[in-house]
Amino acid sequence: MSDILCSFETLLFLGCLPWYFVASGIWLSLKHIQSLPLISSDGDSSYPRLSIIIAARNEAHTIETALKSVLAQNYPNLEIILVNDRSTDKTDKILEKLAEKDPRVLIHHVEELPPGWLGKVHAMQQGFLKSTGQWLLFTDADVHFQEGCLDRIIDTAETSSVDYLCVVPEVQARQNLLRALYTVSLSGFFLTTRIWEVKKQNAFVGVGACGLVRRSLLEKSPGLPWLKMEVVDDLAIAQLLWQSGGKLDVYWGRDCLGVEWYPSMGDLIRGLEKNLFAGAQYQYWRALIGIIGILFIAVAPWLSIFAGNWLLSLTAVGAFSVYWLAWIPGNKVQRVGLLERLISPLLLFVVAWALARSTFITWRQNGIRWRETYYSIANLRRGQRLRF
Repeated sequence: MSDILCSFETLLFLGCLPWYFVASGIWLSLKHIQSLPLISSDGDSSYPRLSIIIAARNEAHTIETALKSVLAQNYPNLEIILVNDRSTDKTDKILEKLAEKDPRVLIHHVEELPPGWLGKVHAMQQGFLKSTGQWLLFTDADVHFQEGCLDRIIDTAETSSVDYLCVVPEVQARQNLLRALYTVSLSGFFLTTRIWEVKKQNAFVGVGACGLVRRSLLEKSPGLPWLKMEVVDDLAIAQLLWQSGGKLDVYWGRDCLGVEWYPSMGDLIRGLEKNLFAGAQYQYWRALIGIIGILFIAVAPWLSIFAGNWLLSLTAVGAFSVYWLAWIPGNKVQRVGLLERLISPLLLFVVAWALARSTFITWRQNGIRWRETYYSIANLRRGQRLRF
């Protein structure tokens, strides 16, 4: 009996250790990644041609206010390419209305999706083909840009001679639970991408809200057609450019651009439906290991605290403490309150549920349904390019 108890306590001890690893990843990320710089006083006063490419499908509820923030930018050598991807709501009418008032705007309507393409990636490719800029900024239809943001992004890219620059936006969330869950999501993002290694060119990272690409490198690479069935397109583009020899960089953009994450917890769970199983490379065994692993890491410290072993309890309390302390500098990235930090470990159960749900739904329908379009799991597996 004592041997069984000892083995159980050893297992709990091992379940506490990942929290120290997560905390170190958070600390390294916050330490090594800086906020997007202001315009350098001795920066190049020339303005290279910039093409903003926005793919939109049924975004009538968010796109007008977001686009107005783009149109308010004073960057002088700018074109804005809006790709309406088969929208069935009033998105096309909103785009046309905005285009009438601004000659920088070009609209392209996609009427039909060719076989073998994801809708969003195809729309991005159409925007690329219409563009003329030396720099291409891929962004989403719900991202809000602050005044002067484009100048800062281009100035930083030109000054540091990078080929791909992404800016992590500040995420607004209406509920404490959503804000807490976003800190959990960021923690996973940090560890998965090893974002602190990007400046050393030992890793890659991409952000859908703001990914600036040097056109010449994208043209030399296999390009977006290579990613035509890739669900996680932002990270896959970064990987593509990194593997093509590009120099990458990443900055926090709290005072530069923002986006609302999801209006509610239900919207979040549904929104992650297409992504989480993709993160398991569409393999059921990987998803199962992920679910079990997340649940084990979530429950181990709590069981350890009440296990009656003072050393084990101390290890568990230390695990939570270093995780909470690692987030103290997090306000330079995201407004993270004390309450959100304290409750975020509990939300690993939500992450496990979301992954299980994503896996089950994909299995049940033998694929994913994204923006009213069905994609089979066989085609998704064949077309997936993202690898960590």
